[in-house]
Amino acid sequence: MLEDSCCVLILNYQSHQDTIDYVAILQKQKCINLRILIVDNCSPNNSFTILVEHFKSTKNVEVIQSERNGGYAYGNNYGLRYLESASTDYILVSNNDIEIDDQMLLFKLIKKYKQLDRPAFAAPIMHVNGKPSKYAAWKIPTLIDDLIGSLGLLQKIFGNKTVYQINANVDSVAVDCLPGSFFLAKKAIFYNIGLMDEGTFLYMEEVILAYKVKQISASNYLIASLTYDHATSKTISSQLSSVKMRNHLINSRVYFHRKYLKTGKFGINLLISLFYVWILENYLWSKFKSLR
Repeated sequence: MLEDSCCVLILNYQSHQDTIDYVAILQKQKCINLRILIVDNCSPNNSFTILVEHFKSTKNVEVIQSERNGGYAYGNNYGLRYLESASTDYILVSNNDIEIDDQMLLFKLIKKYKQLDRPAFAAPIMHVNGKPSKYAAWKIPTLIDDLIGSLGLLQKIFGNKTVYQINANVDSVAVDCLPGSFFLAKKAIFYNIGLMDEGTFLYMEEVILAYKVKQISASNYLIASLTYDHATSKTISSQLSSVKMRNHLINSRVYFHRKYLKTGKFGINLLISLFYVWILENYLWSKFKSLR
């Protein structure tokens, strides 16, 4: 029986050693025709040169470099456009800070994918520090959801209504959003939805993907019987301050609500205003902690 072919698309940014270590993990996958494409997202260090040299003799690994660091969506789209004419059945978009213990994970994930009803993207349950993450899947947020999510105080009062309560006894479940750290689809799906939207930076890419999936009457699925471990944005958090990251978050939220949900000026202004309230909240909380 012919093995399914799968290309793992890895986005690298200033973290070549993580990428090298992760490729070594992927190479242990069995019963799969594996190809790996590394896209260096125009790292300002020597990541690209190191990766090219390291993998120059590895037949199933290719290293390319984007023209600029345009963020998650831009970098992955750069790789997806490169793969458009490639001969592969599936594409797996993956971070480089992933741990996989199961050497049959990709084989099992593809097998499950084939059994799903009108699937777009599918992913195992994400674990963080060895435990299931509550953000393994979530609902497309409404304006109210994102307003509540703008402040820690509002979240404590109202809670997070977007997170799914996953039944551990269910093999697979249809969901809206899957983490961008590790998800798989038939190759054609990426091009059917028009690739990723490059109007965001670092945030909301998964939400927009989920919205696009609904537009083609397909579904995303969480495969509850499979798992992977994620180190949760080591590269991003090491490069950006919390205020800059929060600014990217609010800009991406505004972009999503304005373009896709057609939110009016009042709602958009509320989102923006709460960003400045968050800065004050964050400042006061840091002062409080320093006094303890």
